[in-house]
Amino acid sequence: MAGDEFGGRQFGRATAYGAGSQLAAARGEWRERPDWNERNERGWFDKASDEVASWFGDEAATRRRELYDHRGHGPAGYKRSDDRILEDASDALTDDWHVDARKVQITVSNGEVTLEGTVPSRQQKRRAEDCVEDLSGVRHVQNNLRVEESPSWDRNNSSDTISS
Repeated sequence: MAGDEFGGRQFGRATAYGAGSQLAAARGEWRERPDWNERNERGWFDKASDEVASWFGDEAATRRRELYDHRGHGPAGYKRSDDRILEDASDALTDDWHVDARKVQITVSNGEVTLEGTVPSRQQKRRAEDCVEDLSGVRHVQNNLRVEESPSWDRNNSSDTISS
């Protein structure tokens, strides 16, 4: 094992990209792309650098930043169905560890999600809304959830008093 190899990584050498990277490098059929990863995506640091550079008028950085920024721009006329939004909202509440959704009903109409029922705390009420708010296709969330009334502490302990 050479001194510049550690854990299968080779430091100090150019990184080879392409089919069978080491084989391609040995044949000279590789190209160097230090700012792109294996999935043709730029790294976080490179993206952040371009963001800051674009603030100061670097047009090349602005082009690179906007080159692959198409997430959320679907086909013309596309509208997510209410049934699909309902399913995603139900999954989001079911998967969240901090929301007890056993007494929550969800309805969806034209992309507007309505939450009804009860939850044990105000935090769960807010979190339930947050869970469904950012789902694809949701235009508005109407949170009609109520916080369950907890039995209040009885100072006089009137349930134990003897009535005459």
